[in-house]
Amino acid sequence: MYPWHDTFHMGVIHFMAYPEATTQEKVVETVKNILKDEFFQAIEISALLPNETLGLIGKMCEVSKMELLLAGQPLILSHKLNLNALDESERQEALSECQGTIDKAYAVRSRSVSFLSGPHPEKKETENGKALLVDSLIELCRYAEKKSPEYGYLLGVNLEIFDHDVDKKALIGPAPDAADVAGKVKSRCPHFSLIVDLSHLPLLHEESLYTLSLLAPFIGHIHIGNGVLIENHPVYGDLHPRFGIPGGANDVNELVAFLQNLFRIHYFSKSVSTERPVISFEVKPLPGEDPDLVVANAKRTFLAAWNRLFPLVPPVQL
Repeated sequence: MYPWHDTFHMGVIHFMAYPEATTQEKVVETVKNILKDEFFQAIEISALLPNETLGLIGKMCEVSKMELLLAGQPLILSHKLNLNALDESERQEALSECQGTIDKAYAVRSRSVSFLSGPHPEKKETENGKALLVDSLIELCRYAEKKSPEYGYLLGVNLEIFDHDVDKKALIGPAPDAADVAGKVKSRCPHFSLIVDLSHLPLLHEESLYTLSLLAPFIGHIHIGNGVLIENHPVYGDLHPRFGIPGGANDVNELVAFLQNLFRIHYFSKSVSTERPVISFEVKPLPGEDPDLVVANAKRTFLAAWNRLFPLVPPVQL
C-alpha cells in the first residue's frame, strides 16, 4: 500500500502536530490515533512527558510495532539549556538534564534521542563554542555507551540543525559548522548523527543539495516541514506551518527536490540507529486549525511528491 515501507520509516513529531495535547489522557489519545494509521512506522515523542506517560506510550508502540524516538529539543528549549555554554556550570547543568533524557530514552526502548546546540555566542567565541559543543556531545555519547549493556543495544545520539540568525539562532547552524562539529564527534562516537530538517534550510539560506551533500557522512535522521521567511508574516520563522500556506517556502516541488537529493546521497541505504532510516513530518497547526487536518495535509503533500518521483503504472486497457 505504501511502497516506501521497506526503504524507510515514515514518522511524525507528535508534540508539534498536537501541541494542545497536554494532559496524559489527551497525549495518549492523540498518540493512539497516529499508531492506528499504517501510513506511519515511527513517532517522535517529547522528553518533557512524565515517566508514567512515556511508559504507556512505549507499551503502545511495542504493541502496534511502531518505532519510538525520544526528542530532547523541547526540554532544551523550554529549560533554556546550552550544551555549548561558555560558563562551565551552565554547560554541566545542560549535560545533566540531557543525560536524564538518555535514561528516559533507554527506559522506553527508543533507538535514538535528539538534542540541539545552544545559542551561538559572540562571533569571536564561535570556535570556542563549537569546541565546547563537541565535548558535550562526546560526553553524552559516552554516557549512552555506558548504559548500553544494561539494555542490550546502543542508543543513537542525534543533533538537529536549527537556524542561525532568524528564530532559534542556534550555534548549529550553518552546514559547514555542522560538518566541523559532526566530524569531530562521529570520528570518536560512530553512533552520533545529525538531523537535517527541510523546514530549517530556507531559514539557513541553504539549498538542499548543498546541505545534504556536505553533511551526507553524518546524517542519521530527517525532518520535513515548511517555514516562512517573509517578515511580519503571522508564522515568520521556525513555526512549521502546514505545506502550501501562502508565503511558505516549501511545498510539493521543494519536497520532490529534497527527496531526490536524499536518494543522491544514499540516505536510504545508510546504517542508522533506528530500524530503518526515518523521515518525520514536523508540522504544527495554526490557532484554529485542526491538527488531524494538518497531518492529512502533510500526508497528501508527501504522496504527491513521491508519486512525482515514482509515477504509478497506468492501468491495463481491457
